[in-house]
Amino acid sequence: LQPDKSGSFGYELVNLYKKTGDQKYLDAAIKIANTMAANVQPGDNENSPWPFKVNAITGDPGLIVDRVVWYEGMSKDINAKNPHNKKSSYTSNWMGTLGLFSELASLNQGHVVAYKKAFAIVLHWLKTYPAKTNKWGPFFEDVPRWSDTQINAISYAMYLLENKDLDPDWKTTVKNIFQWVHKELDDKRYQKYGVIVTDEQTAYRQPGNSHSSRSASVELMYWAATGDTTYIRNAIRELNWATYMVNNNGENFYPTNDIWMTDGYGDYVRHYLRAMSAAPQLGPDNSDHLLGSSSVVKNISYQPESISYTVFDSASVETFRLQLKPKKIMLNGNALKEVEDANAEGWIWQLLDKGGVLTIKHHGNGVAIVK
Repeated sequence: LQPDKSGSFGYELVNLYKKTGDQKYLDAAIKIANTMAANVQPGDNENSPWPFKVNAITGDPGLIVDRVVWYEGMSKDINAKNPHNKKSSYTSNWMGTLGLFSELASLNQGHVVAYKKAFAIVLHWLKTYPAKTNKWGPFFEDVPRWSDTQINAISYAMYLLENKDLDPDWKTTVKNIFQWVHKELDDKRYQKYGVIVTDEQTAYRQPGNSHSSRSASVELMYWAATGDTTYIRNAIRELNWATYMVNNNGENFYPTNDIWMTDGYGDYVRHYLRAMSAAPQLGPDNSDHLLGSSSVVKNISYQPESISYTVFDSASVETFRLQLKPKKIMLNGNALKEVEDANAEGWIWQLLDKGGVLTIKHHGNGVAIVK
């Protein structure tokens, strides 16, 4: 088993509960969180708070093995015979698990005290080790040797950008991660077209569409948070480049390999949504779209005269790209004020060459944009 994937899955189950209200998703998320919290360790430079792989029966750290085809009758001791075996006790992909703990704690569900304790242990380990050593470790299940992966590094940068209060020095940490990714994983084989793309990992130096667009989206988030324009030109070109990895029928693939060699089907689309949320100028200018929300959006309805939606959290911020400035914004049936201060409750309109960007900050669940 891979505990980091369990934590990420649990986090998404909480989101699914928020979206649907179905208790079974929350119950499953709590069970995952309980198991994770009960087995957390302080970790060190060789061992993360949980191993990358765990033997489901013994609980021991698993083994990194070569990719094999499993079939009925295969020897049960194939791992013992594999010359590439080594303990798999380290990865830094714990952002989903942190999200699982913090979401359940905010909902006051499950063993909140244990979740907060485990959260503190894992965050301290991330700050003490990978953030300082750039030892990001593995993510994928089929790699038979050590590999530092882009997804682990960039996901931590994204997590800090979304939770700046967790690290007073988040700007330096995030920029250091970007510098590591560009130093270790820049792929210059497309530089003749004006773009440097991003390799998947140190053990497999192939340019990935989802990995390139992930880096691009988080670099745009950094620009939006700091005003630092260092990365945005290439980031936008990476987003453009990655679109060429998708066929007209939706097939999604690496430029040199088979379709299955990408996490792009589920992951890829989110990077574009994140990029447009950070840089609404990139959103379509010929239609109206919700680009981002700090809360789970339970439902949304686009009508000729209005856009109405509800969110899970009572306090939320949404970003839209619209063709025209709204006539008014209604919050739970009452008019919301147009404001100039981004920290104040209300709505702000930013005019673009075509249409503009609407930002709504509110305390309440039901919003209607009157066109």
